[in-house]
Amino acid sequence: MSKHCRWLHIAGALSLTLFVSCRENAEVVVTEQRELTMFDANRDSLVAVMPPEWRQLPGTQFRLFNYRFGEDGEVAVGRSRGDILPNINRWVVDQFGKKPLATTDDLQKVSVLGQQGVLVSAKGKFKGGMGKPARENAALLGMIVAVGDQLLTVKMIGDADAVFSEKDRLIKFCEKLRISGLRSEEIK
Repeated sequence: MSKHCRWLHIAGALSLTLFVSCRENAEVVVTEQRELTMFDANRDSLVAVMPPEWRQLPGTQFRLFNYRFGEDGEVAVGRSRGDILPNINRWVVDQFGKKPLATTDDLQKVSVLGQQGVLVSAKGKFKGGMGKPARENAALLGMIVAVGDQLLTVKMIGDADAVFSEKDRLIKFCEKLRISGLRSEEIK
């Protein structure tokens, strides 16, 4: 290709760019809206204030936050799908061998992200799960709340005495959760 042709190609490309850039953009009109949920935000948007008695570990693919307490207790904050009761029963029945709950009516309520979550507990032999082996004298304290079409879970597992001594701290932790940039009344 001659020098003259190359300059013609370059000049043509520049003119096209100038003409295309000079066009006025079409107006975009939004005709639909939906309410924001906590899951419109990325994992970094959930703000958690860790109690000083806990130690933070890195999050994982399925855990937004990961903490340790006491000798070997663990707190996992995550997202889930489905309904609250089946998720609770998976914890209580599958991991602790207890009878399934028929309802959440009798469970303690906790205010989380402007919604009403429930607190469930189980004590006894932990069958294993969350990457942990089976163990005797274990306990679970779990908070679960529906936020939009998903669930936010905060699950504490460890030695029974250590878990139950952390109950107030866990509830305060849950109540302080927030989404960066959103007020709790904006979260559905």
